Amino acid sequence: AVFAARSRLADVRRRFLGHDLPPLGTLIVRHQVAVPDGAEWPWARVSSWPHATLLNGRSLNDGAHPSVAHIRMGRPLRIRSADIVDIVDWAIIDARGEIAEGAWTRRLRAPADTTR
Repeated sequence: AVFAARSRLADVRRRFLGHDLPPLGTLIVRHQVAVPDGAEWPWARVSSWPHATLLNGRSLNDGAHPSVAHIRMGRPLRIRSADIVDIVDWAIIDARGEIAEGAWTRRLRAPADTTR
């Protein structure tokens, strides 16, 4: 899942910068944040991506571990990453609020609906 997301990251950045998302579409990224004895993977809504290794956005989650108490839903974030190794997933959300593309790590936790 992480490999799939990262292998398409440069392309989705190009599309974001070129305003080539679906009408009223939003790009979100899932990034890794180190915590003592592990990591958390919050989502953030991308507002700008001025450099391949720096993006700005707003948190879509609260940090659970006390060491990341500063990560709160709606607060601005600057995600810096050498070679974007901290980004583990991304998704394009359409105007209806549904995932149009991406979100591979989400599928690991929620098996596909076989009734469709």
